[in-house]
Amino acid sequence: MKTLLNKWFIIGSIIWIIVFTTRKSGHPLPYINGYLTDAFAIPVIANLALWFNRVFLIKNNYYILSLGQVIFIVIYVSIVFEGLLPLISKTYTADWLDILLYILGGSFFYVVMNKPIFERR
Repeated sequence: MKTLLNKWFIIGSIIWIIVFTTRKSGHPLPYINGYLTDAFAIPVIANLALWFNRVFLIKNNYYILSLGQVIFIVIYVSIVFEGLLPLISKTYTADWLDILLYILGGSFFYVVMNKPIFERR
């Protein structure tokens, strides 16, 4: 459970809630809506994957995602959101800058957030 209490995960989740709320109200925030959410997308998604693995599959707080797993998440999100969805929906647009932000977010997750949880005694 402590995986979901990571301060960066909480910050990213709050940003997503703000963006969702402002979009629904018809007043999206230009740079936050367009770029900051893309930078936090991979850290939030990867942190959820890390939590799922720690709680349900591996059942170990020392478990961390491998570099290959983080790269897979970045590539998957890039293909779906910047490749496939723009082809099938006019709601989505492909943007190469978004892919760069996914890569930066994935790097941030891997270096800063992807740490084992050590219990204090």
